Amino acid sequence: MQLTTKETLGRSSGIILQKEALSIMKTVEVQSSRENIEAGHLFRPTDSNFEKLKLDRETALDALWQLIDYGLTTQLFEIKFDADVGELRLVTFLVGLPGGMPLEEPYKLLITRSTEHLFQYIQAKRILTEETWRTVLNKLADIDYKEEKGSGDELDRLLEPKQFPLQPSADMLKRSRGLIIDELESDPRIVVLPHVGFYSVPESEAANFLHIANEYLVTKVEPLAKAFDTEIRLAFDRIHSTTPVSGNSEPSEIDLIRSKIDTLYGFKEILKENGFYPLVHNLRKVAEMAVKYAELEKKREVDRLLKVYMKMLDSQFDFDSRLLRINLEKDNEHDTIIVDLLRKNPKVLSAEWHDQDAKIAVFVNNNQNNIKDINHLIFQNYRFTTEHILYLKAIIELNEKELKPIFKDDEFVKTYGKNLQSVYFKYIPWFYKLFYFLGVTPIVNSGYAKAKSILTYAQMDRQFLYQKRRENFFKKKLREREERLEKERKQQLKRALVSALSDAYFQKNCLPSVDWLGSNYPAFSAETLEKMIPDFAFVSTTGKTVKPNSVILFPNSPEFDSLNKRLKELFNQWTRGEVEPPEEDPELLVQIRSLI
Repeated sequence: MQLTTKETLGRSSGIILQKEALSIMKTVEVQSSRENIEAGHLFRPTDSNFEKLKLDRETALDALWQLIDYGLTTQLFEIKFDADVGELRLVTFLVGLPGGMPLEEPYKLLITRSTEHLFQYIQAKRILTEETWRTVLNKLADIDYKEEKGSGDELDRLLEPKQFPLQPSADMLKRSRGLIIDELESDPRIVVLPHVGFYSVPESEAANFLHIANEYLVTKVEPLAKAFDTEIRLAFDRIHSTTPVSGNSEPSEIDLIRSKIDTLYGFKEILKENGFYPLVHNLRKVAEMAVKYAELEKKREVDRLLKVYMKMLDSQFDFDSRLLRINLEKDNEHDTIIVDLLRKNPKVLSAEWHDQDAKIAVFVNNNQNNIKDINHLIFQNYRFTTEHILYLKAIIELNEKELKPIFKDDEFVKTYGKNLQSVYFKYIPWFYKLFYFLGVTPIVNSGYAKAKSILTYAQMDRQFLYQKRRENFFKKKLREREERLEKERKQQLKRALVSALSDAYFQKNCLPSVDWLGSNYPAFSAETLEKMIPDFAFVSTTGKTVKPNSVILFPNSPEFDSLNKRLKELFNQWTRGEVEPPEEDPELLVQIRSLI
């Protein structure tokens, strides 16, 4: 809509405003400056403002409709968040636009500010909790869920036409709502569920929410989605296929759940046709948040450890810190990353050495005086412990080009030679020492060559043994991973069954029979439930034998005391007629009541 001015209107149509409309129009025009638009100081159609113009409400509203009909003014709004009381409120304005300023400019500005205030409200008052998240997931994981069937979100309540002093157009409300939701949707921290609610996801809780969502993916979404399309089934089969574990690259549970969500999102048109699109769309946000937070926490920990290691290398008092060794066979992801960062650091020199039992990464500060000190300390304190000089030897030989100038220092060369000599004498027969004292240099040099050869072949042999250890390590790790995944899968099914039972009893007010569970949660087949009941002590109305009409109850254990107490109260409400009981045989209800 384009607005006009009263002068233009008078010239084009000869219309002259009545004094009431003219009085309002003058006030609206004065307040509709660019500065007031940007500051939000616009004319508000309130009783107090009408009184200032000496108009009663009815007369003022009639005049306003006249101004709107003539295109001299229009009604806009802004949603504001009152942080003191923690509530949103709708503020309406009348705007006239002198000087030909397009109406779109103040409209978009107010929409942007409304979105900012709504975001502040969500961050402060609509923080997602586990209980709310499960309630939301129950709705979204229902294959019959439709966005337009929700009970109402914040915008539904705020943009009710009755909230406006003047009836707004349906098109304006629809467009405004759409623009605000689009802005909220673009924020990675907000879960947007049209006609249900908007929620802020705490970054630190995103992984937990993702794990909870996976219960619904496993028991409900994945089995049904596979039935929608063969390609979806094949894509999931590829995700679940067991692949060998390599290095420290084993995917985390967050990565696996994210893979499922991304796989489903790749079939979004099919999901839109068959259900689950709103669920998958929002889970992508939670998954991205969980991944980013995990990466941030990992980076923080790595940065912390890297600072520790760099400080150790700078130590002047601790020899083991100055000649730093890290065991490469420890299953520590952070150490693997730190080793890589230290190797790339120009201030650090590195090498590898195979000890008898492990492969070792060795690091020293890239400082020739530091290496001279380490060489001297080895001579003083460690020349009879073979490993230390061999670690330094590996550093020097691997970084020979960079360290070439150090060999111009006669004192260093002399001390380094004595250190190596003490090592070589451990690998050759005793009589070479005799030739050394007799000064028979050629024979002694041949002994040194033999010692070097022994060390070289020992390293080759240890490299082979290292490869064998790694193969066995990966096999063991793969077995442990499979066992862990199987254990977690069972626990996941347990949590999901508890959630499904809660959904039936407390949300849908029905009895979760085996048939009902199979229809609503396809992962819970009769065979699966028959295994789960004894494993986790769930209670069945037909005992250990599971039948289609068997009703499943929570286990009778302290862990489920609160749920069983809640279930007892529900049965009491059914008995007292406060809640309509399920249409089941009364004797079955009595039997269930006795089992709780």
